[in-house]
Amino acid sequence: MKVGIPRALHYYYYEDLWLNFFKNLNIQTVVSPLTNKQIIKQGIANTIDEACYSSKIFIGHVEWLLDKCDLIFVPRIENVGLREEYCTRLFGIYDLVVNTFPQAKLLHADINFLRRKKEPEAFAGIGAALGKTPEEVTDAYVRATETFINKKEQRILEQNKKLESKETKVLLVSHAYNTYDASIGQNVIKYFKENGAEVIFADIIDYKEALLKAREAYKRIYWRANAELLGGLLTYKDKVDGIVLLSTFPCAPDSIINDLILKSVKDKPILQLMIDEQDANAGLMTRLESFMDILNATNKTVTKPATDNPPGKFPSKIEGCCGSSGVCDKGANNGRN
Repeated sequence: MKVGIPRALHYYYYEDLWLNFFKNLNIQTVVSPLTNKQIIKQGIANTIDEACYSSKIFIGHVEWLLDKCDLIFVPRIENVGLREEYCTRLFGIYDLVVNTFPQAKLLHADINFLRRKKEPEAFAGIGAALGKTPEEVTDAYVRATETFINKKEQRILEQNKKLESKETKVLLVSHAYNTYDASIGQNVIKYFKENGAEVIFADIIDYKEALLKAREAYKRIYWRANAELLGGLLTYKDKVDGIVLLSTFPCAPDSIINDLILKSVKDKPILQLMIDEQDANAGLMTRLESFMDILNATNKTVTKPATDNPPGKFPSKIEGCCGSSGVCDKGANNGRN
């Protein structure tokens, strides 16, 4: 028995939980490869234009798995608590797969806290569908959960050490399925690392702490994933030099939350990036270079204040930044890539 897992969307949140759960049950897993041009092409061909780029990528990964496993794991995670809803595109992805690939054999789990379909019961159903006993499934789930929690705590500790670095630090505010996808966030991360900056990830945070901070600041946030990122931003923003908001077109929750961030955070340079299916990196690289120039200039201004640029103020002109005019505004650098 082989279970295929698309390397997209929820995979980047629950990788350690899912892989260890199936491993503990002695079930072989096949994870689709890093996102590549062929997977993107397949995803675009099988979805409507209005689907977000991240959903299109997911569909491409599902198609790649069709003839490589016995079952494809596609859960529906609608919510994980009161006022902890996921985007409709995320919890509707199962229906999209069913209607796009009617021939696909799917391994399904339905998680909906408000309808008393909680995670342990969902995994019990997965185990039963695979022919495992309740005792085997419970043991596999408990051990996988422990591994999942321990690895998350380890990543938080490692990031806290990075915050002590004296290098320029950039906070990347983006959903995990965008941050760690090869076609979306990895080029951004690679650029900053190659230019000597430490990348701090807003999603690497204790989610309970993040939700508490987000709800204290903004009580009416509806989407769990965005509330978690906002909590991460509030936790780390005073410890970094700049902020990058990374989204995929046309994400509605991100458009609302990012606008809220742009209006609320006034003391840090912010770069907003919207990634879509257009296969071109030149514009992205240009904007990253300009943003890095802004961060470097800001740090120099704070360290060695000039008479016409008092500490904390952004210099009015930077050589080689933002086109031929050389004029940069401290704050949001808006627009789509």
